[in-house]
Amino acid sequence: MKEENLYTPDCIRTNSGIYMNVFEPTLDMICIEDVAHALSNQPRFGGHLPEFYSVAQHSYLCSALASDKNKLAALLHDSSEAFLMDFPSPIKQRMLDYKGIEDRLMLLIAKKFGFKYPLNDEVKKIDKDMLEMEWNELMLQKKSVDNFICFSPAKAKEMFLGAYYSLIN
Repeated sequence: MKEENLYTPDCIRTNSGIYMNVFEPTLDMICIEDVAHALSNQPRFGGHLPEFYSVAQHSYLCSALASDKNKLAALLHDSSEAFLMDFPSPIKQRMLDYKGIEDRLMLLIAKKFGFKYPLNDEVKKIDKDMLEMEWNELMLQKKSVDNFICFSPAKAKEMFLGAYYSLIN
């Protein structure tokens, strides 16, 4: 039986029990179920929305908009946030080595799951377009998208994993 340790240096313990060292990650530390679990429990916009809306749902919707060749990259484009958290962009830009840590982790995630990083222009555009839609729809409550609903964390996790497994099979 593996010994559990709250104070494992440089590590977080994931939902599955893996100790993830975000500063020296390995392929074995990355598990799609951990990514889905964490992203489904993380709110977009630093949690400053009138209702809960997760990074997992954002990623799922990005994937739905992507061309077939980019669906997996769009689904997993924010996967590093499962381990580093989703900071609003103005804060992230001021954190001295965040981008370097994030890029190293995303390169490993891309290698593990078989997509290209840095992300291509299509995925970047979809991410930007989704940000603008989410801002208008959720933050400003303009309600311009018919039937837009925010998933519960459990539903977001289910949709994220469903999309992932359909893309790899």
